[in-house]
Amino acid sequence: MIPLSLTGQDSESPQYRGLRNAHEVFARELGDALSAFLQSELKAELDKISFVSSADFRRTLTSPSCLITLQLAPLPETALIAFDSATVFYLLELLLGGKSGAPTTEARTLTEIEWSLLEEVVRVVAAGLGEAWKNFHEVEFQVKSLESDPALLAPVNPALRLAELSFGIRFGENRGTFRVTVPQTFFEAAPTAVEPAAPTPPSQDFARNVGLLGEAEVEVEVVLDGPTIAFHEIANLEAGQVVRFEHPLKKPLRAVVNGTVPLACQLTNTGRKRAFQIDEAL
Repeated sequence: MIPLSLTGQDSESPQYRGLRNAHEVFARELGDALSAFLQSELKAELDKISFVSSADFRRTLTSPSCLITLQLAPLPETALIAFDSATVFYLLELLLGGKSGAPTTEARTLTEIEWSLLEEVVRVVAAGLGEAWKNFHEVEFQVKSLESDPALLAPVNPALRLAELSFGIRFGENRGTFRVTVPQTFFEAAPTAVEPAAPTPPSQDFARNVGLLGEAEVEVEVVLDGPTIAFHEIANLEAGQVVRFEHPLKKPLRAVVNGTVPLACQLTNTGRKRAFQIDEAL
């Protein structure tokens, strides 16, 4: 989770840049998702992020509009997606198999069937938002209302601060828009971040890395645990003397790889030389 402080609305702050980056990624992926869903090449892009009061935002809405209110379960907050009419009719035309062309400028209330079709497009948008907003909260979108008249939207505190996310959708030479609003506190009051567990590399990556390390050389040291010798005896050693460590041949040894990886082993013979046989990695 990414806790944010947007009080200053500083566009150069790490918090604001993180918010912008998350929605730039959302826009790119939404363009790909809509292109696949509508079988026509579209491109979505983030235009701007603004912080406004609920009253100021509602004054920008025209009638008729295409307003979808989404409950952010299990949170009490709601999000609002506002499409301009031209964008909606063009998306519906593509959904019904129409060809690319100039979007209509007609502004009218959607029929019940058109609202039903628009919900299919909204599901694609909501799925992308859900992925983008996982960095802040895990939410499930539930359609709460579909309205054409802004005056019929559920009343809210006019002073409520909203994060307004404005997006553009390009249809070849033409361009449509839509906006998403959510209470500013949705991004500010994110849960405390939990340190993620180290990811487990895929088996193929592990095998590849082992292969790359196959020719690397490591230092192996065999240790005789237990035997001791007095310091004065070491100080008096002379060339040709033999030191007995009193370490039985059958007593286990301990080998260390690069000073960190211990191996339990025992003495053995290989031809005319002594060797050690690994019993287990400790």
